[in-house]
Amino acid sequence: SNNTLSIVDPSTSKIVMSIRVGVWPVGIAIDPDSRRAYIVNEGDGNVHIIDLESNSFIGKIKVGTGPMHITLNPGAKTAFVTNTDDKDQTVSVINLTNNVELKKIKVGKEPFHISVDPTGKRAFVSNSGDNSVSVIDTGNNSVIGTIRVGNVPLGTAFNPSNGRVYVANHDDGSLSVIDSASNAVTGTIKVGERPWYIGVDPGNNRLYVTNKGDDTVSVIDTEKNEVVKTISVGAQPLGIAVDPNNNRAYVVNHKDLSMTVIDTNTNRVNNTVNLSLTDRDSSYVGAPWGVEVFK
Repeated sequence: SNNTLSIVDPSTSKIVMSIRVGVWPVGIAIDPDSRRAYIVNEGDGNVHIIDLESNSFIGKIKVGTGPMHITLNPGAKTAFVTNTDDKDQTVSVINLTNNVELKKIKVGKEPFHISVDPTGKRAFVSNSGDNSVSVIDTGNNSVIGTIRVGNVPLGTAFNPSNGRVYVANHDDGSLSVIDSASNAVTGTIKVGERPWYIGVDPGNNRLYVTNKGDDTVSVIDTEKNEVVKTISVGAQPLGIAVDPNNNRAYVVNHKDLSMTVIDTNTNRVNNTVNLSLTDRDSSYVGAPWGVEVFK
């Protein structure tokens, strides 16, 4: 809520730089090839582009109303943005070559989050307003299916190790498990209170789910589809990013202005990073939302 992107050095657990972005930044995606970060600003309907070599603002893209999340499809050089407050219920498709919006795809009500499968051929959109997931054919950017899930679906995640899509149902305290081959729900996993986002650790066959309502992260064994551990973190955890190469998961805590670092080998809290001060703003007035790992 102070309209910045914080860059944290994980080796020191310190903020090394803050970059001014748009109004109420929420979603973030990083393209390692172009070394750019794309920041979705819910408050002004723009995606800001940050050059991660110079850590500078290099442009912005106008999308729909109240955008919440961005996912890249690197093979196609495109990105998808969910326009949560758009009355036309759309996902914006962006051409990453020229940073222009190509089209808007009509999906379900209040689209919140989106995941692209590893082939880049399909995308799965959670529609928080009508308890569904829209399946998009990324070749022609059209909806090819709708899947009913739980109440108020928010975060989604595609697990490449088993071909399943997981959807966090905020009001049910559960995950819906979707078989991506059949686009059918094959199971439900009970997690904590008011789950938001999901991080995937495919090498260890695990998911990490932030539970905003009880300040925990649920660790799920994806072979058994059951919770194997619950980790206490900060107040109101939202965003999560898993770094499988370094066996870490990073959780941003919306209310207490911190980032919890989890050792994914032991599933214990390794460290907590204070986000209350930045190098360019006096007091950080709050609400960290999204997090990504970049090398």
